[in-house]
Amino acid sequence: MLTIIKSEKRVQVWVFKTNIRFKKDLLLIAPLLNRTSAILNWNVDRGDVDKVLRIESLHLQAQQIIDLVQQAGYHCEELPD
Repeated sequence: MLTIIKSEKRVQVWVFKTNIRFKKDLLLIAPLLNRTSAILNWNVDRGDVDKVLRIESLHLQAQQIIDLVQQAGYHCEELPD
């Protein structure tokens, strides 16, 4: 008998401090984040003092997300747990 065990895929949630302050900033960054297939879901809490970007992904690492956001011209740093 052969038993196949599928590894569980866990969604990682990353949280970052950004300077995404205005609706125009969201309109600029949205296409970049939306076309990144490894990002399952994302949102920005512009009401928070840290303008928190929250990203759900299966396999992106924090630095990859930081690089992506910085390529668009925005500040991005990982927030501690």
